[in-house]
Amino acid sequence: MNFNEFVNEVKDNIKLFLPKDYENAEVSTMECQKLNRAYTGLMVRKEGEMLTPTINLNQLYEAYKAQPGVTMETVCRKIADIVIEAPIQVDLKSILNYEDVKDKLFIRVSSAEANKKVLENAPHQLKEDLAITYHVAVGKDQDGLSSMFIKNDLLEQYGISAEQLHEDAMKSSPHVMIPEVSSIGALIDEMYQKNILMLTPDEREMLQETLQESSEMPTFFVVTNTERIDGAGVIFYPEFMDNMGELLGNDFFILPSSIHEMLVLPDDGQVDAEMLRDMVKEVNATQVAPAERLTNDVYHFDTKDHVFEKADRFTERQKEKEAQAAKTEKAGKEQPDKKPKTKKHDMEL
Repeated sequence: MNFNEFVNEVKDNIKLFLPKDYENAEVSTMECQKLNRAYTGLMVRKEGEMLTPTINLNQLYEAYKAQPGVTMETVCRKIADIVIEAPIQVDLKSILNYEDVKDKLFIRVSSAEANKKVLENAPHQLKEDLAITYHVAVGKDQDGLSSMFIKNDLLEQYGISAEQLHEDAMKSSPHVMIPEVSSIGALIDEMYQKNILMLTPDEREMLQETLQESSEMPTFFVVTNTERIDGAGVIFYPEFMDNMGELLGNDFFILPSSIHEMLVLPDDGQVDAEMLRDMVKEVNATQVAPAERLTNDVYHFDTKDHVFEKADRFTERQKEKEAQAAKTEKAGKEQPDKKPKTKKHDMEL
């Protein structure tokens, strides 16, 4: 069964697995463009409902293909459970009122290139090749955070400028998505403490080796939020980079680990940008899911000039500074003494 057949099968049969009050529900599909991914979404909307969950059919199709024993009946029952158990409890009027959502705004960071189409229809700011976008926290429960992506039509409904949205989101983000900074070693140790009783002897030995290796690595710091989801944007919180530089007592490199976190490494002269870039590329290719990748680049924060930029641009800028300083010094040395010339009539008695 190909994907189109799968979609049609679900659309034609999903109501058979839903309660009687869904018999007049509208079943539809639409192409969804989200940050880092695009998919065909299924919506089952009961009469009178303003909002309904959008179910990712591409994800379900991949799971269906990966498990040959799974039937379409099982797939439809799974979708029916999602439709019934996950209604969106949202006051639509509240979401459309900017004063009500202003304190619920938070930022996310994604690859500008990978999300080029989506960003055409959404307010955003670019930081090099990273895009800051704006979201409203709708609700939070044991399953995580529900949010709404602010696109141009919603911004127009709010009746504010993109600049105002950015300013308000930067104020509220640290309260909605609380920042968290820890060393990689501390995170691994936390995992070790939580899981040690559930690990086999071989797994315990492997984790201990990882702890040992991490203690010998440069001191990386993980920048994320307390939810540890969509936390890469924390690096752009107001004054965060300045405060990080003051804490480290140095400039620092920023590695885009994933959409969930950034890695910070002090620029103490022990590593170079090219080596770090190779590391990011390898990790992205082998350990980070495509939907969670940021970029393959490495960034740098200059604590003296307060500049966030790509690491290679920082290197170029430093060379330009050195060249300009050398040029100024040379010009100073070559400047002839400017002693006033004695005029002839000054010598006459």
